[in-house]
Amino acid sequence: MKKHLIVLVLALFSASIGFSQEAETQENVSFDPTFWAQELRLDTEQRNKIEAINADFYEQLKARPSKDQLQTYLETRQEQILGTFHNRQKRKWEKIVNSL
Repeated sequence: MKKHLIVLVLALFSASIGFSQEAETQENVSFDPTFWAQELRLDTEQRNKIEAINADFYEQLKARPSKDQLQTYLETRQEQILGTFHNRQKRKWEKIVNSL
């Protein structure tokens, strides 16, 4: 199940990158933190919350949102996921994202 979720996330983000092929626009790339669950030391409750946030996000994608809606959905998802982290996890997450 977890492998399927990770594959789905990567596929969706690959697709979203394909939607934004404009040369001069920069978009934030969002990643699924459950991939780094051990490094972040996510507990079971946090993993469950993140999986629920992702499930809601994927349901929204089924409606084929416009580019603006997609950006809003991504931002909302990112804010919700960051809201599940403790302060140390947020700092660790920033280091992980900056290293990519």
